[in-house]
Amino acid sequence: MKKITLTYLCLLIFLVLTLGLAFTNGASHFSLTNLTTTNQNTLFNIRLPRILAALLAGATISVSGAFFQAALRNPIADPGIMGVATGANFFQLIGGLLIPGIFLNRVTWAFLGGLVAFEILVRFQPKMDPYRLILVGVAINAMFSGLVNLIPTLPGTASTSLATVTWTSTLTLAVLGLSGLVLAVILAPWGNYLKVDDAQLISLGQSPKRLRRGLLLVAVFLATTATACIGVLAFIGIIVPHVGRRLVGHDYNRLLPFIMLAGGWLLLFFDTVGRLIVRPSELPAAALLAIIGGPALIWILKGGPQNA
Repeated sequence: MKKITLTYLCLLIFLVLTLGLAFTNGASHFSLTNLTTTNQNTLFNIRLPRILAALLAGATISVSGAFFQAALRNPIADPGIMGVATGANFFQLIGGLLIPGIFLNRVTWAFLGGLVAFEILVRFQPKMDPYRLILVGVAINAMFSGLVNLIPTLPGTASTSLATVTWTSTLTLAVLGLSGLVLAVILAPWGNYLKVDDAQLISLGQSPKRLRRGLLLVAVFLATTATACIGVLAFIGIIVPHVGRRLVGHDYNRLLPFIMLAGGWLLLFFDTVGRLIVRPSELPAAALLAIIGGPALIWILKGGPQNA
């Protein structure tokens, strides 16, 4: 218990420090104690929605990754590398092309795209071990990435990112993302149930199929909502749950609150670093996450099932 308390304390300190940097630094630096009208506008209309979006998206994608790993019993399942997020991105771009100007329409299309990618993946799941299934996910990811590149750059079809968030996209993410996170907390015990094999679950009166479908539906909803609002982010859904299991254990009732906080902090940290190191330009958080996430995935694969 002392270890968990210390872990949360350190995480909260990192979060507060990162928030301080995120609010005061970017293309321009200013102090919060002496704000001009221009700085107030920058703070409220640009930095605040971006910070909130990073915190919410990091939390939703991390929980989505944890649920994918629990439901598929696959230690490296992640919506970003298994094609779900890319499928959502392709469909939301199509939605923006067909019915431009209505952001919620893009979220709906993103959810549909995530379901399509996931259904393709599920078709292969019973026939393959966890690591070959990832290769199928990579193929789906490549397919949808190629389709995204075929879409002409027209009004309403620009890809989303943290650099392009508005209050509309942030509030949409807040309403849908927080709803999904509340549902995830309610379903957290299901992640614990799926640690035992199907025969034991059936003997206990539980339906393994219902448990998996429930977790996966929430996982797809969380991942596609974040993708529609801030674009595709790979690896965060792998890194945060694995670190969380090492720090607070495998009990999903304890794990989910930690990875929500840690996932939000991690994405905000990389977004803030990306805005600082090449100021006044910026590096996308997705690129920095990929640089860190690639070696992290290799480490997890090297460790094998014990890292699950």
